[in-house]
Amino acid sequence: MGKERRNLGRGGLSRASLRLDDAALLKLAEHDDESDKTWTRVIVEKYLSQFKWYFPSWDKPDGPSLSQAYAFYEHVTLPRHFVGNEERAEPGEAEQSTLLYNYFTTSSKAFIEFGMGIDSYFSSLKILSAILFLAGLVNVPNMLYFASKEYSSNGQVNVLSLTLVGSAVCTTFEWAVCSTCLADDFSHDDEERARLGVAEDGTILVEQNDCHGAEFRHGMVNYATFFFLVISMTLMSLFLNAKEVRSDEDKLTATDYSVVVRNPPPKAYDPDEWRSFFQQFAEKQVTAVTVALNNDEMLHKLASRRVLLNSLELKLPRGADTDDDEQLIQAIHKIAREAEQSVVNSFLEMVGLLVSAQTLFDKIQKLTEEIRELQKREYSVCAVYVTFETEQGQRNALHAMSVRHIDVWNNDVDAVPPNIVFQGSVLFVEEPAEPDSVRWLDLGSSYMYRLGTWFFSLFVTLLSVAISGICVSAARNSYGPYVAGMLVSVFNSIIPQIVSLLMSKEPHLSEDSYETSLYVKITLFRWINTAILVKLITPITGQLLGGDEDILPSVNAILISELLVTPILNLMDISSNVYKHVMAPRARTQREMNHYFLGTVYNIGERLTSLTNILFVCFFYGALFPAAFFFGAAILAVQHYVDKFSLMRIWALRPAVGSQVARFSRRYFFNLSLVAFAVSGSYAYAQYPYDNICDPVAPTTGHAREYQEVKLLNGTVVSSIAVLRDTDVQFCSQSWHDSDSFPFPPSSRLEPEDAKYMTDSQRKLVDIYGWTVLVAIVAYFGVVFGSDFISSVLSFFRGMYSPSGKDQKVDFSANNEIFAYIPQITLPSLPFPLLACDVDDVYEGLVGWTDEENDYDHHNLIFDVPWESMKRRRKKGVEGMGSEATSTVENQAKETDSLVPQTSPLFSIVKHYQPLWLRHILDPCLDVVQEQLINGSDDDTDQDVKPSQNEGGGMELPWWNPFGGKSKQV
Repeated sequence: MGKERRNLGRGGLSRASLRLDDAALLKLAEHDDESDKTWTRVIVEKYLSQFKWYFPSWDKPDGPSLSQAYAFYEHVTLPRHFVGNEERAEPGEAEQSTLLYNYFTTSSKAFIEFGMGIDSYFSSLKILSAILFLAGLVNVPNMLYFASKEYSSNGQVNVLSLTLVGSAVCTTFEWAVCSTCLADDFSHDDEERARLGVAEDGTILVEQNDCHGAEFRHGMVNYATFFFLVISMTLMSLFLNAKEVRSDEDKLTATDYSVVVRNPPPKAYDPDEWRSFFQQFAEKQVTAVTVALNNDEMLHKLASRRVLLNSLELKLPRGADTDDDEQLIQAIHKIAREAEQSVVNSFLEMVGLLVSAQTLFDKIQKLTEEIRELQKREYSVCAVYVTFETEQGQRNALHAMSVRHIDVWNNDVDAVPPNIVFQGSVLFVEEPAEPDSVRWLDLGSSYMYRLGTWFFSLFVTLLSVAISGICVSAARNSYGPYVAGMLVSVFNSIIPQIVSLLMSKEPHLSEDSYETSLYVKITLFRWINTAILVKLITPITGQLLGGDEDILPSVNAILISELLVTPILNLMDISSNVYKHVMAPRARTQREMNHYFLGTVYNIGERLTSLTNILFVCFFYGALFPAAFFFGAAILAVQHYVDKFSLMRIWALRPAVGSQVARFSRRYFFNLSLVAFAVSGSYAYAQYPYDNICDPVAPTTGHAREYQEVKLLNGTVVSSIAVLRDTDVQFCSQSWHDSDSFPFPPSSRLEPEDAKYMTDSQRKLVDIYGWTVLVAIVAYFGVVFGSDFISSVLSFFRGMYSPSGKDQKVDFSANNEIFAYIPQITLPSLPFPLLACDVDDVYEGLVGWTDEENDYDHHNLIFDVPWESMKRRRKKGVEGMGSEATSTVENQAKETDSLVPQTSPLFSIVKHYQPLWLRHILDPCLDVVQEQLINGSDDDTDQDVKPSQNEGGGMELPWWNPFGGKSKQV
């Protein structure tokens, strides 16, 4: 079945913003109840807008209005619900009364209004917060033990922070004689150098930890916590999966009717040929064919040019004629003179936050010339999307064309049935992503190019980790753990934005693939930056100490920062506030001002990485810092309410979010966090007591006495040190990577052969825990990757297609929420997607959105820079683009009268084949057609004369039916 999709519209924001013209916004600005306004709007309207330093054009009656801009923000950008219930209203809803969602009182049930992905995310936050809290309760015995004098004889009175009480920080030590200890073994930092000294008689003394936290009964508490987490998180995943399936099972989408050919013959441009080929599998017919071309570079430049053109138009007064050369140049010069008079505008242009009209104009001209050169190229077919009228047609095609991958790669036409060979090619056919998930700008990229850019962005991510590590280590050494912890939180907020910017150049065939890649990279960065990095830069002897440079104070500082600093940074929303309070008050037109109130673009994958990061930190350090579970519960609870506020007051409008990334996160990274819990816990107990001091196999005795004038390795001289231990000790590395035997799985084998540091109880615990780790890792790879790996291997030797879900018996053309594969580009800065194909003969219902003010020509890139073999020009009178895409804004695009059908296409081709019953419905003889449909009779013998019936027995006509209204049963 296809993914869940709630159609608030890819163009929902745009339709609303166009429907709410200046008059409507002015009316809303005047009549909005103050109790339903955001507090920033109240402050701006009452106070700030009266100051010229804040709002330079406050005294200009014909200037833009901040009140209108805030009305736009609150009625279009921010989500609203109908009065009396929590059903989400269309952006810009003006016919019925609506209210802003209340971020305190809105129930959790309302999250489904934003899409299954949002609902899953917030459900995960609540459930995991509760699970971590319960895990903390399970670990209370360990916290009480660590805080007691049984563990540390002074009761941890010397710890840096109250929140470290109950952790494994060791605050009591004892001196022993160590004749084999060398200065090089204790030279990592001053803290280590203070542990080794030489008495006046030449005896070498060493300080060892006097804390015993790896006993069997305490380790079993952590061991039980692992199984509690496995069970509870498995139940959570089953619950959320079932919830998502229930939401999705009755929803049909285009992917349920369609197939995509990934390796089409490069010159197979004709959609009729593709239809004829796939018709053999159709239960009724092929309804639509999209032939996509590898014109990515040209589309990128056309889209960039349109963005620049839109930015230029925002600076011009509404109704300005962009086709009048002289008027346009005069307007640009006027804007430039006004900008020079404004110190703030000049500064914003200097730092790159504001682009001048002349600069935009020059860039448009340059791009036009580059596009003209790209129009001279010949483009090949890179993918073909075929949509059947029924689900069974799609299943027939996938079953028949499910062949061995090796036959596809070798194009072995003799190894497959002849009826599935197209123009001498063995086709690779699969189920496609949803139409709004296809990244049309990237379809022409090769596999090796996609792989190369993926590894490059991964390299930059790892480089960011290295830079972050250097900065955090320097900050910890110079300013202590709390400054370092805040720096970690800052990096966790900034670096994902850099990664996202970098990944905008990383090609992917679908949005799901892009979001998954983004999620993996950001999660990788945050896991290393927050948890693993601290472990790597801290010597093993700093694991249990409580100094500024030791590991547990550092983790404590990171968790405090995540609890306090990160939410504050998110609520500050710096970039959006700069737009609203610096850029918007200096906008020249109302359209430009409104443009700065589009909200902060968010990515649900990035928010999930934040959740997964907290989970990983708590699991990674849970054995030594049990209070981390309570920290994690509090952090996720705060994140839930901060993100709820952001969703309802800060974040930009976007289409309903599916649950693909949430499912990916649960399957791979939540389970990997559990494995990390077991691995880190087992090694934590295996390396206790973290002081690199062991008992020799044959110790000497008689060392218990007082030693005078002990000179420590750090230069300090201690007048007297009492040694209470009668036997001597020896140096031995307790780190797993210095083990004489293979260090995995962690077990008592980590102990050196000639010395011992574990107790009998500790050895028993470590052996049990270590082999459990091995089982956990095998189970993880077997459960998570096993089926995928086996399927990948088998696909080389046989076809692997098997249908999922049941056939709903609903025709494609009878479903008013399903759209076709129409090449289009969605950009955050533009209100509507940009079309990249001819849609003259395609029903608007298949495009997925409509503009109530302009026709599709206004949004179609194929008309932007005309070429000689165009079928036709843009229709006259299309607002803002020029009457025939001519003159200065269009950079003097070449006029020509030779508009003949193109022979080698520049743009993708879409063809819609209407079912016969639909053609009859659109016929003027409506009464006759209705009677024929009801009686099931028709003179035409075509097999698809009737649409599949719905459960009520009547036939659901598509929403574009000529009877008016939404849909009508006949």
